[in-house]
Amino acid sequence: MDDLSEREQAILFEWTRSVLDAAVYAGLIVPPWRPTEHAYSLLHGYFGLGFTPEEGAEALFARRH
Repeated sequence: MDDLSEREQAILFEWTRSVLDAAVYAGLIVPPWRPTEHAYSLLHGYFGLGFTPEEGAEALFARRH
């Protein structure tokens, strides 16, 4: 995240919180859930690709086939 400005980091932080809220709402995770560094890295990538918080939650937590 060193490549992000302070403003971009704040936006990413709020987006990440929205992803976690969406995941809880969809029943994909149950609080308290603590992201790992790997999860943060994946979320950073999803954010960079323009995913919505709901899409980020689905990509990170949905069951894989």
